[in-house]
Amino acid sequence: MMSTISNVVKRYPLTTFFILAYALTWWFIPIAGDPLAHGPMLAAIIVLAFSEGKAGLKELFRQVTHWRVGWRWYLIAPGIVIAYTAGAVGLNLLLGARISPSYEPFSVVDLVVWAVVCLLLLGLWEEPGWTGYALPRLHAGRSLLLTSLILAVFRTIWHAPLFLGGDIPWSDIVLNFAAQIFISWLYYRTNRSVLIVMLLHFSSNYFAEIVFSWFEGGDFIQYAWLKTGLACLIALGLIIFDRQLWFSPTSGEQSKVVGEAVAGV
Repeated sequence: MMSTISNVVKRYPLTTFFILAYALTWWFIPIAGDPLAHGPMLAAIIVLAFSEGKAGLKELFRQVTHWRVGWRWYLIAPGIVIAYTAGAVGLNLLLGARISPSYEPFSVVDLVVWAVVCLLLLGLWEEPGWTGYALPRLHAGRSLLLTSLILAVFRTIWHAPLFLGGDIPWSDIVLNFAAQIFISWLYYRTNRSVLIVMLLHFSSNYFAEIVFSWFEGGDFIQYAWLKTGLACLIALGLIIFDRQLWFSPTSGEQSKVVGEAVAGV
Protein backbone atom coordinates (compact mmCIF):
# COMPACT_ATOMS: atom_id res chain seq x y z
CA MET A 1 0.00 0.00 0.00
CA MET A 2 2.71 2.49 0.99
CA SER A 3 4.74 1.68 -2.10
CA THR A 4 1.68 2.33 -4.28
CA ILE A 5 1.09 5.69 -2.64
CA SER A 6 4.76 6.56 -2.98
CA ASN A 7 4.72 5.70 -6.69
CA VAL A 8 1.64 7.86 -7.30
CA VAL A 9 3.15 10.81 -5.44
CA LYS A 10 6.45 10.48 -7.31
CA ARG A 11 4.64 10.35 -10.63
CA TYR A 12 2.25 13.22 -9.92
CA PRO A 13 3.91 15.33 -7.21
CA LEU A 14 2.39 18.71 -8.05
CA THR A 15 -1.09 17.31 -8.60
CA THR A 16 -0.82 15.50 -5.26
CA PHE A 17 0.39 18.68 -3.59
CA PHE A 18 -2.57 20.77 -4.75
CA ILE A 19 -5.10 18.10 -3.78
CA LEU A 20 -3.55 17.76 -0.33
CA ALA A 21 -3.24 21.54 0.10
CA TYR A 22 -6.99 21.88 -0.38
CA ALA A 23 -7.91 18.81 1.66
CA LEU A 24 -5.64 19.60 4.62
CA THR A 25 -6.97 23.16 4.67
CA TRP A 26 -10.70 22.69 4.19
CA TRP A 27 -11.25 19.75 6.55
CA PHE A 28 -10.71 22.14 9.46
CA ILE A 29 -13.65 24.42 8.55
CA PRO A 30 -16.47 22.30 10.10
CA ILE A 31 -14.45 22.08 13.32
CA ALA A 32 -13.16 25.62 13.80
CA GLY A 33 -15.17 27.62 11.29
CA ASP A 34 -12.00 28.67 9.46
CA PRO A 35 -9.60 26.91 7.08
CA LEU A 36 -6.25 25.68 8.38
CA ALA A 37 -3.60 28.07 7.06
CA HIS A 38 -0.88 25.46 7.55
CA GLY A 39 -2.45 23.13 4.96
CA PRO A 40 -0.16 23.95 2.00
CA MET A 41 2.95 23.61 4.17
CA LEU A 42 1.80 20.22 5.45
CA ALA A 43 1.02 19.14 1.89
CA ALA A 44 4.53 20.11 0.77
CA ILE A 45 6.13 18.18 3.63
CA ILE A 46 4.11 15.05 2.85
CA VAL A 47 4.80 15.17 -0.89
CA LEU A 48 8.50 15.83 -0.37
CA ALA A 49 8.78 12.99 2.13
CA PHE A 50 7.40 10.55 -0.43
CA SER A 51 8.95 11.97 -3.61
CA GLU A 52 12.33 13.48 -2.68
CA GLY A 53 13.02 12.29 0.85
CA LYS A 54 15.43 14.02 3.21
CA ALA A 55 17.09 15.99 0.44
CA GLY A 56 13.81 17.65 -0.57
CA LEU A 57 12.81 18.39 3.01
CA LYS A 58 16.24 19.81 3.76
CA GLU A 59 16.01 22.13 0.75
CA LEU A 60 12.59 23.38 1.84
CA PHE A 61 13.91 24.03 5.35
CA ARG A 62 16.88 25.90 3.85
CA GLN A 63 14.56 28.25 1.99
CA VAL A 64 12.37 28.89 5.04
CA THR A 65 15.43 29.77 7.14
CA HIS A 66 17.28 31.69 4.41
CA TRP A 67 17.69 35.02 6.20
CA ARG A 68 21.00 36.34 4.78
CA VAL A 69 19.46 38.35 1.98
CA GLY A 70 20.52 41.92 2.74
CA TRP A 71 18.84 44.29 5.17
CA ARG A 72 16.91 46.19 2.50
CA TRP A 73 14.65 43.20 1.79
CA TYR A 74 13.45 43.28 5.39
CA LEU A 75 12.19 46.77 4.62
CA ILE A 76 10.96 46.14 1.08
CA ALA A 77 8.71 43.17 1.95
CA PRO A 78 6.59 44.96 4.60
CA GLY A 79 7.07 48.25 2.76
CA ILE A 80 5.11 46.96 -0.25
CA VAL A 81 2.16 46.07 1.97
CA ILE A 82 2.27 49.32 3.95
CA ALA A 83 2.43 51.34 0.72
CA TYR A 84 -0.77 49.98 -0.84
CA THR A 85 -2.60 49.59 2.48
CA ALA A 86 -1.84 53.02 3.95
CA GLY A 87 -2.37 54.55 0.51
CA ALA A 88 -5.82 52.96 0.30
CA VAL A 89 -6.71 54.25 3.77
CA GLY A 90 -5.70 57.79 2.81
CA LEU A 91 -7.59 57.71 -0.50
CA ASN A 92 -10.65 56.26 1.17
CA LEU A 93 -10.74 59.08 3.70
CA LEU A 94 -10.25 61.66 0.92
CA LEU A 95 -13.20 60.14 -0.93
CA GLY A 96 -15.43 60.67 2.07
CA ALA A 97 -15.20 57.40 3.95
CA ARG A 98 -15.61 57.57 7.71
CA ILE A 99 -13.77 55.60 10.33
CA SER A 100 -16.10 53.06 11.91
CA PRO A 101 -17.68 54.33 15.17
CA SER A 102 -16.80 50.99 16.77
CA TYR A 103 -13.11 51.33 15.93
CA GLU A 104 -10.79 51.80 18.89
CA PRO A 105 -7.03 52.41 18.51
CA PHE A 106 -4.95 49.42 19.54
CA SER A 107 -2.83 49.56 22.66
CA VAL A 108 0.78 48.40 22.51
CA VAL A 109 -0.24 45.17 24.25
CA ASP A 110 -2.99 44.57 21.69
CA LEU A 111 -0.57 45.10 18.82
CA VAL A 112 1.90 42.62 20.32
CA VAL A 113 -0.82 40.02 20.94
CA TRP A 114 -2.12 40.33 17.38
CA ALA A 115 1.42 40.08 16.03
CA VAL A 116 1.83 36.78 17.88
CA VAL A 117 -1.52 35.51 16.58
CA CYS A 118 -0.52 36.40 13.01
CA LEU A 119 2.88 34.81 13.50
CA LEU A 120 1.54 31.50 14.79
CA LEU A 121 -1.81 30.97 13.13
CA LEU A 122 -2.35 33.01 9.99
CA GLY A 123 -1.40 32.95 6.34
CA LEU A 124 2.38 33.23 6.41
CA TRP A 125 2.49 29.44 6.98
CA GLU A 126 1.01 28.93 3.53
CA GLU A 127 4.27 30.05 1.95
CA PRO A 128 6.53 27.02 2.53
CA GLY A 129 3.97 25.15 0.43
CA TRP A 130 2.92 27.63 -2.25
CA THR A 131 6.26 29.37 -2.61
CA GLY A 132 8.92 26.97 -1.35
CA TYR A 133 7.44 23.90 -3.04
CA ALA A 134 4.97 24.77 -5.81
CA LEU A 135 6.43 27.96 -7.30
CA PRO A 136 9.85 26.65 -8.45
CA ARG A 137 8.32 23.43 -9.77
CA LEU A 138 5.63 25.20 -11.75
CA HIS A 139 8.32 27.55 -13.05
CA ALA A 140 10.19 24.77 -14.85
CA GLY A 141 9.58 25.27 -18.58
CA ARG A 142 7.47 28.42 -18.10
CA SER A 143 8.09 32.14 -17.79
CA LEU A 144 7.82 33.47 -14.27
CA LEU A 145 4.86 35.67 -15.21
CA LEU A 146 2.85 32.72 -16.54
CA THR A 147 3.89 30.64 -13.55
CA SER A 148 2.72 33.36 -11.17
CA LEU A 149 -0.66 33.66 -12.88
CA ILE A 150 -1.19 29.89 -12.74
CA LEU A 151 -0.26 29.70 -9.07
CA ALA A 152 -2.50 32.68 -8.29
CA VAL A 153 -5.45 30.72 -9.71
CA PHE A 154 -4.71 27.76 -7.42
CA ARG A 155 -4.32 30.05 -4.43
CA THR A 156 -7.58 31.86 -5.20
CA ILE A 157 -9.46 28.55 -5.37
CA TRP A 158 -7.86 27.63 -2.03
CA HIS A 159 -9.42 30.79 -0.53
CA ALA A 160 -12.89 29.96 -1.91
CA PRO A 161 -14.45 29.12 1.51
CA LEU A 162 -13.38 32.54 2.82
CA PHE A 163 -14.97 34.33 -0.16
CA LEU A 164 -18.18 32.32 0.08
CA GLY A 165 -18.36 32.79 3.84
CA GLY A 166 -17.92 36.55 3.59
CA ASP A 167 -14.69 36.50 5.59
CA ILE A 168 -12.74 38.32 2.89
CA PRO A 169 -14.04 40.68 0.17
CA TRP A 170 -14.45 39.58 -3.43
CA SER A 171 -11.88 42.17 -4.48
CA ASP A 172 -9.27 39.87 -2.94
CA ILE A 173 -9.63 37.62 -5.99
CA VAL A 174 -7.82 40.33 -7.96
CA LEU A 175 -5.56 41.15 -5.01
CA ASN A 176 -4.37 37.52 -4.95
CA PHE A 177 -2.88 37.95 -8.42
CA ALA A 178 -1.05 41.14 -7.45
CA ALA A 179 0.17 39.47 -4.25
CA GLN A 180 1.54 36.54 -6.22
CA ILE A 181 3.55 38.97 -8.33
CA PHE A 182 5.06 40.41 -5.16
CA ILE A 183 5.77 36.93 -3.81
CA SER A 184 7.42 35.63 -6.98
CA TRP A 185 9.54 38.76 -7.30
CA LEU A 186 10.73 38.66 -3.69
CA TYR A 187 11.41 34.93 -3.84
CA TYR A 188 13.70 35.06 -6.86
CA ARG A 189 15.32 38.40 -6.13
CA THR A 190 16.36 37.14 -2.66
CA ASN A 191 17.78 33.88 -4.03
CA ARG A 192 14.74 31.87 -2.94
CA SER A 193 14.13 33.15 0.54
CA VAL A 194 10.75 31.85 1.65
CA LEU A 195 11.41 33.69 4.92
CA ILE A 196 11.16 37.08 3.19
CA VAL A 197 7.95 35.98 1.47
CA MET A 198 6.58 34.93 4.85
CA LEU A 199 7.42 38.42 6.13
CA LEU A 200 5.39 39.91 3.27
CA HIS A 201 2.43 37.65 4.09
CA PHE A 202 2.69 38.41 7.80
CA SER A 203 2.68 42.13 7.00
CA SER A 204 -0.43 41.69 4.86
CA ASN A 205 -2.34 39.95 7.65
CA TYR A 206 -1.10 42.34 10.30
CA PHE A 207 -1.42 45.72 8.61
CA ALA A 208 -4.19 45.21 6.04
CA GLU A 209 -6.51 43.10 8.21
CA ILE A 210 -5.77 44.29 11.75
CA VAL A 211 -3.91 47.59 12.13
CA PHE A 212 -5.85 49.36 9.37
CA SER A 213 -9.25 47.77 10.06
CA TRP A 214 -10.84 51.23 10.24
CA PHE A 215 -13.89 50.85 8.01
CA GLU A 216 -17.13 48.92 7.74
CA GLY A 217 -20.00 48.51 5.28
CA GLY A 218 -19.71 50.35 1.99
CA ASP A 219 -16.66 52.25 3.17
CA PHE A 220 -14.87 48.96 3.75
CA ILE A 221 -15.76 47.68 0.27
CA GLN A 222 -14.44 50.90 -1.24
CA TYR A 223 -11.26 50.59 0.82
CA ALA A 224 -10.80 46.97 -0.29
CA TRP A 225 -11.02 47.94 -3.96
CA LEU A 226 -8.69 50.90 -3.49
CA LYS A 227 -6.20 48.60 -1.80
CA THR A 228 -6.50 46.13 -4.66
CA GLY A 229 -6.04 48.85 -7.27
CA LEU A 230 -2.89 50.22 -5.64
CA ALA A 231 -1.47 46.72 -5.23
CA CYS A 232 -2.07 46.04 -8.92
CA LEU A 233 -0.25 49.25 -9.86
CA ILE A 234 2.77 48.23 -7.79
CA ALA A 235 2.69 44.73 -9.31
CA LEU A 236 2.51 46.20 -12.82
CA GLY A 237 5.49 48.39 -12.00
CA LEU A 238 7.52 45.36 -10.93
CA ILE A 239 6.69 43.62 -14.19
CA ILE A 240 7.55 46.63 -16.35
CA PHE A 241 10.80 47.56 -14.62
CA ASP A 242 12.10 44.02 -14.13
CA ARG A 243 11.09 42.54 -17.47
CA GLN A 244 14.00 40.13 -17.70
CA LEU A 245 12.89 38.29 -14.58
CA TRP A 246 9.31 37.85 -15.76
CA PHE A 247 9.72 36.97 -19.42
CA SER A 248 13.01 35.11 -19.62
CA PRO A 249 12.71 31.35 -20.18
CA THR A 250 13.55 29.05 -17.31
CA SER A 251 17.29 28.66 -16.87
CA GLY A 252 19.06 25.34 -17.10
CA GLU A 253 19.99 25.66 -13.45
CA GLN A 254 16.36 26.08 -12.49
CA SER A 255 15.36 22.99 -14.47
CA LYS A 256 18.10 21.02 -12.78
CA VAL A 257 16.94 22.08 -9.32
CA VAL A 258 13.38 20.89 -9.80
CA GLY A 259 14.42 17.74 -11.63
CA GLU A 260 11.45 15.90 -13.08
CA ALA A 261 8.88 17.23 -10.65
CA VAL A 262 7.11 19.13 -13.41
CA ALA A 263 6.05 15.79 -14.87
CA GLY A 264 3.37 15.70 -12.22
CA VAL A 265 1.52 18.73 -13.58
